[in-house]
Amino acid sequence: MEFGVFIACILIGVTVLGVLAVSIMGIYLLVSSSFQKYAPPVRSSGKLKNAVLEDVAKQLQIASVGQQVVDLGSGWGTLLIPLAKRFPEHKFVGIERAFTPFYVSLFRARKLPNLTFVRKDFFEYDLRKTDIVMMFLIGFMMPKVTKKCLKELPKGAKVYASRFALTDIKADREVNLGDNMSVYFVYEIKS
Repeated sequence: MEFGVFIACILIGVTVLGVLAVSIMGIYLLVSSSFQKYAPPVRSSGKLKNAVLEDVAKQLQIASVGQQVVDLGSGWGTLLIPLAKRFPEHKFVGIERAFTPFYVSLFRARKLPNLTFVRKDFFEYDLRKTDIVMMFLIGFMMPKVTKKCLKELPKGAKVYASRFALTDIKADREVNLGDNMSVYFVYEIKS
């Protein structure tokens, strides 16, 4: 075998191993930061996402300027980015714990001054100045999320919970788009 071919084979092998190592590390970062005690980052589905976005948009159109909208577990930013573009007069905050979705969201929102992403556990984020909360979470988290919302949100705040309802509180509205996976619940905090 010629020396040049030998070197080319080594370089190709090292490149393949490097790509494989980076891929495995990326998957590890995504999984390890999400599955420990939280739901994995899931991209919100088309019709459900669009219905929630339109519902929240209607609320923002009639609201006073400067409303704060928080997405608990904001993932890839698919709910907040379109709203922040459409309503520059309001403030939007995404709370995401997972490494990869957080940095992807941060990059995607870099030109939106009214949108901030915070990398932390959303149970540690203070909701007392929040007007609207959105969430696309998973069932086992809802009892703890319910307690947080009832304890911290001010009277009159709205909660939009996709797919899974808050516990121990009746929704003001339940919107079913035709199947069990396409449902969201709207709450207004009474006290």
